[in-house]
Amino acid sequence: MTESEQLAEIKELIEKNNRGLEERFDHLEAKTDDINEKLKEMDVRFREFDIRIETYQKASQQVVNLAFSLIIATAAAIVIPAVFGK
Repeated sequence: MTESEQLAEIKELIEKNNRGLEERFDHLEAKTDDINEKLKEMDVRFREFDIRIETYQKASQQVVNLAFSLIIATAAAIVIPAVFGK
């Protein structure tokens, strides 16, 4: 085998290896894009979940406030007539 044939064979092997690497990089790039898309989707879902949790916390605090208000109003309705004798 002559030197030029060896160089041609080496060049062919390098080009073949480069094509294989390009295919792998393309595959990795597609996977990375897929992961980025899923992360964006999860970020949106987490934001929605945070909004729901915040809404539930506010609503439950309002329910607690309402309950205490009703307890105080009931206690006042019982105590005031008893104190003033009416």
